[in-house]
Amino acid sequence: MKIFSVYDNRKPLERLIRGGEFSGILFVNVHYYLPGESHSIHSHGDREEIFICFQGRGRAITDEGEIDITRGDVLVFKPGESHGFESDEVDPIAYICIGIKTGSEDDQQ
Repeated sequence: MKIFSVYDNRKPLERLIRGGEFSGILFVNVHYYLPGESHSIHSHGDREEIFICFQGRGRAITDEGEIDITRGDVLVFKPGESHGFESDEVDPIAYICIGIKTGSEDDQQ
């Protein structure tokens, strides 16, 4: 068992679980955005990612367009699906990102 708090916004990015600690989980990160901050559009061929927004508002940018997100929203991206984020200027987003391995460990980055 591992217990942690996700409400420490003094750390803009914190890795809570590292690869190898739990079977199938590559990492669990908490990311706090600054007002208006963005994360460029990208994709991963080796993993699925689950994003759980627990604070603020913003937008996810995907191959299918932009999606408004807010506290309580969950997004799941399969390998190869492009995604990026833009935080609200007034109420910046924060989310938990969980990386789940797909395929063999030799495929992992």
